[in-house]
Amino acid sequence: MVFFKEIDRFFPVFLLGGVISGFAFPSFFQPYEPYVIYIIMFIMFLLYLKVDALDILTHMKNPILILYVTFFNLILLPIITFFLFKNTDTELHSALVLLAALPAGVTAATFTDIMKGRGSLSLTITLVTNLLATMTIPFVFFILFNTNLTELVNIQVLFFGLLKVMLIPLLIAKLFKYVFIKKWIKNLRDYYNPIILILMSFMIMCCVSSHASYILGNYQSLLKILGILFLLFFMFQLLGYFSIFWKAHKGIKLAVSTSTMNMNNVLGIVLSIGFFPPMVTTIMILSFIPWTTIIILKHWYKKYLP
Repeated sequence: MVFFKEIDRFFPVFLLGGVISGFAFPSFFQPYEPYVIYIIMFIMFLLYLKVDALDILTHMKNPILILYVTFFNLILLPIITFFLFKNTDTELHSALVLLAALPAGVTAATFTDIMKGRGSLSLTITLVTNLLATMTIPFVFFILFNTNLTELVNIQVLFFGLLKVMLIPLLIAKLFKYVFIKKWIKNLRDYYNPIILILMSFMIMCCVSSHASYILGNYQSLLKILGILFLLFFMFQLLGYFSIFWKAHKGIKLAVSTSTMNMNNVLGIVLSIGFFPPMVTTIMILSFIPWTTIIILKHWYKKYLP
């Protein structure tokens, strides 16, 4: 059990293992793809158990930083991406802007915690950006591409769907804290990150497996796109870290930059399947490769960041 508690030290193995296994055994993981949403909800449940709700409320009582990060992530970052990559083809351009417009992913708080950042701040950013993204994503595409996604995306359904994913785990976690002894839950905190890593790895396997055959069969034509995705994620990392230049606390910077770069890829896949050409979905799946790589590299070079 001691080894299990220390398993998050080997998180690169889980990230790379998830991507490699998804490509290597697509037929095995494809049937489990419909359960990804429930995996996300269970991850949120564990995060709520681990992070005290009072810590989240503390950040919400001082909302200026949260509002600034939310505006930067959901509005400013897609605009920057739009103009920097406007010379790329239409499908790639749309995919890059969609990636930039996505809210923070549910695992952002876990990686922030592993990197000794402020996990409660990262979780707060995740909650706020996921709820507001139902309005900002259609707004961004309408302004930048003159595309009225509200005719394609049912905003009400998307909003309440995200609300369900965010709030149901919160209510269940609160119930657990009241029903079970808080000390017992506290003693299990060392096991939350390892469980989340295992679930996240399985989630990556399921997502990657859905387009694995196409990507492997056309890898030569996709290498340029993969290189652009690496550049994009590295840009997300740098802009996220230095966007709050007035904050000297490294833990806050790590929380913000991790939340910026660790976006909700699953939401991006869902939107791309429903409302974009098939190539956009392929690019969303392909983004898991630079996503995992940059997270691993950040863990190694974070000590050199100011």
